[in-house]
Parts: sequence; structure tokens; C-alpha cells
Amino acid sequence: MSYLTFRERLSVPHYEDPALTRTGRVAVNGKRCNGCGMCVSVCPGRALELVEEDGRKVARMVEAEVPECVACGDCAAACKRGAIEVVQGCDFGLYYRVLHRGALCPPRRF
Repeated sequence: MSYLTFRERLSVPHYEDPALTRTGRVAVNGKRCNGCGMCVSVCPGRALELVEEDGRKVARMVEAEVPECVACGDCAAACKRGAIEVVQGCDFGLYYRVLHRGALCPPRRF
């Protein structure tokens, strides 16, 4: 079990600081994506968008200074073509301690 140090208790988290926060990342395979928009509609962080590429619509991550992806895997679970993969999980430093850090695994299919 890991406890917070006295210094950590006194520090105030600022989660817009990239040094304290690592947001999630997803990779979209443009060859598999058919532009249905299901991933965009289920994303709770609104981190995906549909864009026009080579005359067809495909999904991609929103380009922002601090992306809103929380690596929940909802987009990957909703994609019937398997075009989306979570490649980086979230890590909010300071007050949150990771108890078990295993490899990312694909979400359950319903």
C-alpha cells in the first residue's frame, strides 16, 4: 500500500499541466475505418472527430493542446470493423496512485 507524502499532501494538483497529466491516446486505422461515426458518438471525452481524407470520412483524434481522451475504450468497443485501438492509458499524477499497472487490454465486446 502506498501513502501520500507530506509534500504531496501540500501540493495542489493542476491537471492541465502536461507534467502532471498524461491523457489517453487511441490509434485509428484509416484503411479499416468506414466513417460511420459510431466511435465519435460514444466517446465521453469528445476526443474523436470525423474528417475528410482522400474523398471519404474517417475518424481521428481531435487535435488539442490537452486531448480529452480518458482511454475508456468505448470507441474501440463500438467499432465493428476493429479500426480503433487504445495505445496509451491515462495517468493523473499526484493524488492518484496506481495500484496495479498491467498492459492495456482490448475492451469486452457486447
